[in-house]
Amino acid sequence: MDSCIGPRGSTNAGWRRWKTPEDEAPEQDEAEGQETTAEPTRPGPEPDTDSSRKVAELTDDLVRLQAEFENYRKRIDRESAQRTNIGMVKVVAELLPLLDAFDKALEDAKRNGDAVSLRKGMEILHRQLVHILKGLGLREVGTDGMLDPFEHEAMMRQETDAAEDGKVLEVFQKGYALGPRVIRTAKVKVAKAPEPQITDHDTPESEEQEEEKEED
Repeated sequence: MDSCIGPRGSTNAGWRRWKTPEDEAPEQDEAEGQETTAEPTRPGPEPDTDSSRKVAELTDDLVRLQAEFENYRKRIDRESAQRTNIGMVKVVAELLPLLDAFDKALEDAKRNGDAVSLRKGMEILHRQLVHILKGLGLREVGTDGMLDPFEHEAMMRQETDAAEDGKVLEVFQKGYALGPRVIRTAKVKVAKAPEPQITDHDTPESEEQEEEKEED
């Protein structure tokens, strides 16, 4: 016979051992183990950290700029209030001598009771006040010319032949300017050219009148 079933461990080339169920169990367990064992997942691409960092930097810059602008605005408001207070102090300090002069004039008026001396005292006080205000930059708006809508306010118009149309005739209230800025316009009366009056000679004749003339 070419091949024969020999005992276990025989060196016969034709020997082939039959597998038993017990022998197949370890192989199945090994196959199942291979199937259930998954390969470790590879990490995905990392997020764009540069863009996130730039966004964070821009956000910080914006917050810092907002804070700086708020501080700048508060500083400007504070400095403006300080300048206003300084200007008020200067004006009040300039007017204190005038207040003293008023007090003295009132005392003299009570003591003397003279209308002439009271009038002279008022004139002195007026000149002193004008001098102080001029020193602060105040000037009176001119009213001896034609109407200026930037400096005058026409409260009334009067027809007249004696003055050019638009000329200031009377001042109801003086106007003042502080430097180049007008702080109160002058209230004035302005001349108006009279309207031409229509006479009988200027009226056109009716058709009936023309026909009567032709018949005559």
